[in-house]
Amino acid sequence: MWDRDKAVIITNNDWVCEKYKVMIEIIYVETYEEVLIKTRDMVHDRHHLLTHPQASSLKPNQTPYRSVIVYPNDEDDMDDNMSDILLIEKCLEVFYQWQKIAPTPREYTDRVKRDFKVIDASMIDSVIPRIFD
Repeated sequence: MWDRDKAVIITNNDWVCEKYKVMIEIIYVETYEEVLIKTRDMVHDRHHLLTHPQASSLKPNQTPYRSVIVYPNDEDDMDDNMSDILLIEKCLEVFYQWQKIAPTPREYTDRVKRDFKVIDASMIDSVIPRIFD
């Protein structure tokens, strides 16, 4: 199991931020792209991905919300995280490819935004007990 006190959630979903801010460190950013970039930066800084940056069946241009959990590499654990680096780099590449094909709509109705927030939050809700409890 992982130590909850060391984990970090990178998100642009205010629901995830509000729900988990008292139990897990949160880095809140504005956009899906910023979530991926901040995740990439942290993975390059020897954090491991605990959740997949493209979890769910939604394509990166369909949803405006994303949350990712990362975990710092222990100083005693010198395993490299090349697979995580390759994964997050590929996720960014796919994100940019989809944005060229069909950019994420700039405006969704409140109902659609809520639905996307629910989907993203449910992904985090389902994995938290498996990772930390």
